[in-house]
Amino acid sequence: MSDDLDPDDLEIDINLRAPAEVAARALIVGAVCRRGFLEQPDGGIETDDPEADRFDLGAWLRDEGVDPLATPAERRLIETRLGRLPDGDAEAATWQVEGLVALCWALNLLTNAPPYDSPAIPGAVFALVPSPWDKTGAFRGQAVLRTEAEIAVERERAELWHWRAGIADLLLGATGRGAAGLRRVIRDVAEDAARGGVFAEPAGHDFPVNGRPYHHLDDAGHAVLAGLAAERLRALNWLCGFGADWDHVPIDA
Repeated sequence: MSDDLDPDDLEIDINLRAPAEVAARALIVGAVCRRGFLEQPDGGIETDDPEADRFDLGAWLRDEGVDPLATPAERRLIETRLGRLPDGDAEAATWQVEGLVALCWALNLLTNAPPYDSPAIPGAVFALVPSPWDKTGAFRGQAVLRTEAEIAVERERAELWHWRAGIADLLLGATGRGAAGLRRVIRDVAEDAARGGVFAEPAGHDFPVNGRPYHHLDDAGHAVLAGLAAERLRALNWLCGFGADWDHVPIDA
């Protein structure tokens, strides 16, 4: 993916988190994701004893000295026994794999930025970070971030895809001139995004999703890409210093 977007044009005040803090955050998000997937029988995590694995997540973070960096909500989620989470919390936790892959990219654990038109593969992402009971000192101490310019460009990409998902919601209730105006805006933004290197070229005057226009997505496909963009934008905004903590990172302007 090209880096033609000019970071000097991105009018945001970036204060990158320290590399060790980002690495620790990746460990915590990975644990939260694993906790969510343990609630799903076919969640892709091989385990003979899901409850024991759930317990190990919290014990491992404490043993590695990372637990103090987790938010209270994250601690509660990890410490809650299987089957006792409030409705939706486990699924929300699994979605954070999209934020995790963004953090992994920022930590130079991936060569290329992950695409925004297809979701991350959880097992492949988990393989990038230490697992219970791996030692994590070297992972944190040797962490190196990409440049501020690279991260600013990637944050802008995430913001554009998040914007496109929001416009899709607006289009659902638009008719006549309103709908036509929104489609013109989408066309103009897609063309600008292509010139900036967000993707090679638009598809049908729209953001390309596996070679097809975004507006051809069904409701399920739109929900996936909307969730993907939101989680990656949250991770990149946190990385850029926005929000008091992980649970209070703004993603909407």
